[in-house]
Amino acid sequence: MNTISTALFGNYRNGEYLQFMKNVVAIYGNYDTNAMLLKARLQTLTDATKALDDVFMATTAHELTPELQALDMRRDKALMGIKLHLNSYSYSEETEIVKAANMLLTNYLSHGDRIDKLSYQQATAVIDALLTDWKDNPTLLACVNTLSLNRWVSLLTQLNKDFNDMYIMRAKTSVKSGQVDQKRIEMRSAYDEITFDTIAYARVAIDKTSYNSIVDELNGLISNYNTSVTLRLAGRSTESNGVDNSTEVVQI
Repeated sequence: MNTISTALFGNYRNGEYLQFMKNVVAIYGNYDTNAMLLKARLQTLTDATKALDDVFMATTAHELTPELQALDMRRDKALMGIKLHLNSYSYSEETEIVKAANMLLTNYLSHGDRIDKLSYQQATAVIDALLTDWKDNPTLLACVNTLSLNRWVSLLTQLNKDFNDMYIMRAKTSVKSGQVDQKRIEMRSAYDEITFDTIAYARVAIDKTSYNSIVDELNGLISNYNTSVTLRLAGRSTESNGVDNSTEVVQI
């Protein structure tokens, strides 16, 4: 008898989880679930999926998101401007200029070559640490003054502060993560109910064709998602071993 494979739900990101359930709803939607006695179960899963989708839309469509993205872009440009300045000063014929540029560039790179590729929270923390070095370390502060980078530093400081303030404000006015967790639980319950009934009816139905077809399609879907998640987790493990730490993990 056919069985339904185990989906690695615990490793699915919220977006993956939502899309998976949408795919499940679509699979069942291609069959006469009323005749299969699965219509009520499908409706419950459909409603639960829509509820999480609404939470998702509320988060991604938050009115502050465009402003936050604009600030992040300005922050990235400021970082790039500072880095380009340091690189250009390293070609100077004045020894003190070259020395100051190299010291600041070395410190910059110690915090990461591609700070702009970090997640929002990581980038904010790293930039704050960089600016603290340049403000509190007398030697580095002297280098900033030597290269007249004060305006760039002030700009980056203000942008990072504005970004952090707006990020916190958006978090306070966004749907709480607990709501997402609750919606996931509701979706999982609805999924378990419909798949359990699918297997149960397949055991007693005279014509098992539709039930078995659904099981086959679900197993194909689960295999694809599990493979994708396994590869992503393997990639994360590789990154943690020092191969690449520049990319971001889990937005919603």
